[in-house]
Amino acid sequence: AHLGRPQEEALGAGDAAPQPLTPRHPPRREGDVFRVECVDWTGGPIKNDDSSNDVKNVDLSQVHYLSGPIEVEGAAPGNLLKVDFLNLGTLEGDEWGFTGSFAKENGGGFLTDHFPCASKAHIPGVRFAGLIHPGLIGTAPSAELLKMWNDREAALVAEEGTEKKKKTLCGSLHTRPLACLPQPTGAMLGKLGHFKKKSEDEGWMKVAQEAARTVPGRENGGNCDIKNLSRGYTVYFPVFVPGANLSMGDMHFSQGDGEVSFCGAIEMSGFLDLKCSIIKGGMKMLPVVGPSPLSVNPIFEVGPLEPRFSEWLVFEGVSVDEQGVQHYLDATIAYKRAVLNCIKYLSQFGYTEEQVYLMLSCIPCEGRISGIVDVPNAVATLAVPLAIFDKDVRPPKTLEALGSGVKVRNICMSAEGGAVPKDPRLDE
Repeated sequence: AHLGRPQEEALGAGDAAPQPLTPRHPPRREGDVFRVECVDWTGGPIKNDDSSNDVKNVDLSQVHYLSGPIEVEGAAPGNLLKVDFLNLGTLEGDEWGFTGSFAKENGGGFLTDHFPCASKAHIPGVRFAGLIHPGLIGTAPSAELLKMWNDREAALVAEEGTEKKKKTLCGSLHTRPLACLPQPTGAMLGKLGHFKKKSEDEGWMKVAQEAARTVPGRENGGNCDIKNLSRGYTVYFPVFVPGANLSMGDMHFSQGDGEVSFCGAIEMSGFLDLKCSIIKGGMKMLPVVGPSPLSVNPIFEVGPLEPRFSEWLVFEGVSVDEQGVQHYLDATIAYKRAVLNCIKYLSQFGYTEEQVYLMLSCIPCEGRISGIVDVPNAVATLAVPLAIFDKDVRPPKTLEALGSGVKVRNICMSAEGGAVPKDPRLDE
């Protein structure tokens, strides 16, 4: 990664839209230990300052900025690619990170209906150990798998404005788009090139029009945002194309389960030291749940390194929305309620609700589905470690003690509305 260079040069050959035809980096042999450097997931437009205008107007058509694809010699379709995480860290000279929330009209988040403005936040009185991890890592799809993704996500987007849309919870959550379909604008296709310079190239355009966006996790791994995916972890990825074509990025210093604000972990640039090995025919071990033998998912082997806490405050949510409407075993609504309950509770201790919202995106809080069978309510819980606070946030004996000892620094919040997604560096 080359910090400070123009975006199309920052990664040398970045991969922000996986596609089986994307050229690869020089191959790595099985057993090699190698380092991968990553810029932050937005490519560098978010600055280390007290203005949230960069978050408000960020050009999200370009994300994620990934490093890869990396070929592993001998990996073939049907294999498993075993990836060992040996070490992770910051890039020298770029040891900082950011947490924020996007504007409702440009990105949004889990609670955009409650917090519509873009923001960055300083959160005093909170301290915890980080656990650096990639929010996104995965292998490349085959042409068949890529078609599966594009077909099913296009079918979902086609429900916009129809009666079927009700199943997507759009009445209870402010959804951004229902899915992010392929689009040439913003696409970065490894050595095929960056959209800034290649948009008139017919061959580049053909690839860009079908290359998948990296917003969700899928069968190949991808943007799963697993907060403990750090040193000592092992992941068993399915291999769909020769060489596996491993890509990664979206580095986090720390994250809470769900990454609820969407711009939401402590985002950073960083590196990973990895070792890859191949399990021949190992994809047969992955359970197939779906209409195709490609309907599989990676398996994760947890490492020993993680923040450890002994005392937690746990907030419960059930599948009844803010208007009092009952939903049937809806874990998304239940988790939304648990998050809202936590936000409104902790805001009594001197924090703003926006600060708590961002806090829950980046502290090592634990989200759980606690009940999924007792009709009509799904039950979700959110556990917050007590040791991260410099004061006791358990219910006090007297309400007068609630706000004492917390000095709230003004949050950097933009005005609502008017976001204009633009990256001025593209005009250079």
